[in-house]
Amino acid sequence: MNMQQNPEQTAVSETTTDLSRARSQNKSRKSRISPVLTGAIMGAIAGRFMPKLSPFSGAVLGMISSKMYQKHYTQPR
Repeated sequence: MNMQQNPEQTAVSETTTDLSRARSQNKSRKSRISPVLTGAIMGAIAGRFMPKLSPFSGAVLGMISSKMYQKHYTQPR
């Protein structure tokens, strides 16, 4: 039995660690879209499909909730 690693196996393991580092670095990037705008878009989409909520009121609620969420999670502890 030969216990030496195949050169192809070594190359695969090196690229796997490189990809995991690249993914972790991408997660630290900030989005170009502000959280308030994102909340407004999601609220408008939700308001479109909910019977008691219009897209405009959904957008307003999404903006308010995203602003509250942003303030809650950016406060230093």
